[in-house]
Amino acid sequence: MKTNKSTFGTGHQMNSHNSITNEHFTFVNRSMFLDGHVDLGINAGIQIKEKHFIELGFSSDHSSIGRSLLTNSIFNDYETGENYTSNTYSHNTVSIHYWRISADYHNNFWKNQKGTIAFRSMSGIGILLNPSGNTNYSGNGSANGLGLLGKDDFGFGINNESYGNDEMHQIKPDVFLTDYVSKIEIHRGISPYVKFGLGIDFSTKDDFHLFSFDVSYLLSGRIVQQQESRITVMDNGVETNYRYSQSSIGSGLYFTLSRKFQVYPWLPLKKNKREKI
Repeated sequence: MKTNKSTFGTGHQMNSHNSITNEHFTFVNRSMFLDGHVDLGINAGIQIKEKHFIELGFSSDHSSIGRSLLTNSIFNDYETGENYTSNTYSHNTVSIHYWRISADYHNNFWKNQKGTIAFRSMSGIGILLNPSGNTNYSGNGSANGLGLLGKDDFGFGINNESYGNDEMHQIKPDVFLTDYVSKIEIHRGISPYVKFGLGIDFSTKDDFHLFSFDVSYLLSGRIVQQQESRITVMDNGVETNYRYSQSSIGSGLYFTLSRKFQVYPWLPLKKNKREKI
């Protein structure tokens, strides 16, 4: 579950909010959300005595920005003379791939009598690396089509296949969404982070490890992804430009499913098996 923060406003007046609502639309920054990615990694570690474990790891990771938009559309039925509402909702996430290098410490602080379930506390440090370098994504398009942000993958604006990019999107009589512009910046370099959490190890009665499940929070130290969105509204000839800035530092709540394999030493394992026989 990734996290990001945002500022909203018009012109140069920007305030920190998770959502903003006006008479035309509601723009929501999703401060915590599932970004839909499953990342893989591998760790190598060593156990010190019975309760302490240190490991180094390498895995893939993502920074993500999520936002939702609800447009409030009101039209007049000229045959009946009645107004009707046709609202449009869209939700988008933009995720950038990173590599994660970690160094973690685990402390086994509780185990049940059978030895089948054990709890661990964990803490760690590491860095996030952007494999693609410093890249800027930018684009613009009209506000036409179902879902104003429906085709905004990686910031390349809105494409209306039926009417082209020059059409305006009418949401009320004499009120139009005339343009949507989005720009995404990916920041190159190294972003350090800290991590803390809890883990559970599941084993058989013979101390054969089955799997582990961890929940941890990663807090990064610098912005790695930033996006600025602008929506232009033409209301009875008066134009207003709304500006929204969202940023991600690569932080998030991680759910990890893992399996341990002991690769050294081999001799004590074989000796224990012979003694049991």
